[in-house]
Amino acid sequence: MGNATWRLLSIGSTLAATKLATMAASKGWKVMTGRPVPVKGDFERERTRDVVAYAALSSMLVVGARVAAERKAAEYYRQSTGHLPRGIARGDITLTDVHSYRKLRRARAKASRAVKHLSS
Repeated sequence: MGNATWRLLSIGSTLAATKLATMAASKGWKVMTGRPVPVKGDFERERTRDVVAYAALSSMLVVGARVAAERKAAEYYRQSTGHLPRGIARGDITLTDVHSYRKLRRARAKASRAVKHLSS
């Protein structure tokens, strides 16, 4: 199994989890409220609080399902190959991450010097 297999496994499980979570949110909303799912653009019929509540509920379910699906896919990949996928095993530190870390370190040093200067 290689990098392409991991990508297919990861994307497929994420898409399936997203679809299932969206369907669960829609059905759950209908069962709990007895009304159809609020539509974001229907300003005349839907209350804003219903739209916001449904968005929060569905977002929470989708993100939770995606995280769980990716973890299960990584677990399956590890059991099949004996190691984690390359991107997960390394932590994928990119050049942007390195630059951000250096920038943060410089800003902290500058703030520390400013505090020392003010206190003296």
